[in-house]
Amino acid sequence: MWESFTAGAQRVVERAGRVARSRGSDHVEPIDLLSALVEETESRAAALLLELDIALHELGPASADLPPVDDETPSPPHSQELRLVFGDALAKARELDRSQAVGTEHLLVALLSSGGPAADRLSRAGLTIDALIERVARVNAVESGPIPMAEDIPPPELADPGEADDLARILDASANRAREGLRVLEDYARFVLDDPGLTRRLKDVRHRFGQAIQAFDPDWLVCSRDTPGDVGTHIMATDEGTRANARAVLVANLKRTAEALRTLEEYTKISDQWLSGRFEVLRYDVYTIEKRLMAAVAARKGLQDARLYVLVGGLPTLGDLTWIVEEAIAGGADVIQYREKGLPDRVVLQRAREVRILTARAGVRFIMNDRPDLARLASADGVHLGQDDVSVRDARRILGPNALIGVSTHEPSQLEAAIRDGANYLGVGPVFPSQTKDFEALAGLAFVRHAVEATGLPWFAIGGITEANLDQVLDAGASRIAVSSAVVRADRPRDAAAAFKARLLDAD
Repeated sequence: MWESFTAGAQRVVERAGRVARSRGSDHVEPIDLLSALVEETESRAAALLLELDIALHELGPASADLPPVDDETPSPPHSQELRLVFGDALAKARELDRSQAVGTEHLLVALLSSGGPAADRLSRAGLTIDALIERVARVNAVESGPIPMAEDIPPPELADPGEADDLARILDASANRAREGLRVLEDYARFVLDDPGLTRRLKDVRHRFGQAIQAFDPDWLVCSRDTPGDVGTHIMATDEGTRANARAVLVANLKRTAEALRTLEEYTKISDQWLSGRFEVLRYDVYTIEKRLMAAVAARKGLQDARLYVLVGGLPTLGDLTWIVEEAIAGGADVIQYREKGLPDRVVLQRAREVRILTARAGVRFIMNDRPDLARLASADGVHLGQDDVSVRDARRILGPNALIGVSTHEPSQLEAAIRDGANYLGVGPVFPSQTKDFEALAGLAFVRHAVEATGLPWFAIGGITEANLDQVLDAGASRIAVSSAVVRADRPRDAAAAFKARLLDAD
């Protein structure tokens, strides 16, 4: 991972280790990273804080105020919460620019998104995530290469003077269509999907588009505009004046935006190939966002109201399995996942078909674990994939476009990858040690808080959740949970499921 960090970011991480040693901590925590960022006064993060009128002295004690440490003493290991911050910073850097290294500004964004003491301290100082991300996006856009301003690029000198006027009309109309389309898409992600990650991504694309079109001379474009004389304003397709629903608006504007960017890309090749390349990158970004938006729309339709997800399996007989499934459904389970290890495929399929019958009667979603082939044969609603299972794309090829595909994620980079690949929902965890599955490390509540800020896709906190610790999960921002032994091994599975469901509904 460290090769993806800038030299400045690596210095800050090393300084955080010294701060942790000074505190006598067993682990380097996010709060130590915040202190190190503040002390690295020449860093981009410190400069951004000052630009946003954040008083650095309010963000934590300087290491000069802490006991001195021996530089030869090794730093303590990074905590799980800090590793999540590093993963989130890497994801943020890649969101802004696929070739971007992780800088101190990305570490700052990740700290503010992570929740916990460091995020609380930044919030109390007056820092907001939207203001910070907008400023970081602006810094990255400027440093990715100078954007020519209007005075640097005069209208192209073409053989026919009228051709320049025609070109200006094309560019002006396409720029307006793309800008308007991006705003419509952003409003859908923001107000319909309530998806912070997609909203930020669209806002970033809209900002970079605004930077790109500054290369055009506005006088050249506007003075060439002839709305009354535009023959296209009087031509309308039969279905253009109506939209069936908000989703139809979304689809129409996705296509409109991509088409307008393609027009800008092609016609700017006449005068500026570099600028044409900027529009090409934006067009591909819109294609990626389209995939994420449509996956979110499908998930919203299939799992928007789901709160309780129960995993069943490992039971001695088919009768035990069907009884547990019936009890979980009677208690209020919205989704049943069948997870089985060690049985022949023929037996697993037979049991899965029985679970399908029970869930179909009750109107409950049925998900098969790991195996898209068996999910299709059992007519399941979808499949849940682990990090070592087949890809979302391959599962989609087996199950088709309407299946629900979930992915287990344990850190920010995996969550971002699952969203990018088109997952319809996510497992977020493990939050606590589990009785049914061993994990090398816990993602913990910090990862739950990260998921709240990262995506509006349905996601389920999973791993060791019980009635005793459920409040901690809800306080971290989760609204959906996945449980197994807390229901399956309960003395009264129906009552256990009902208790979980009631508390989840009360928390809404």
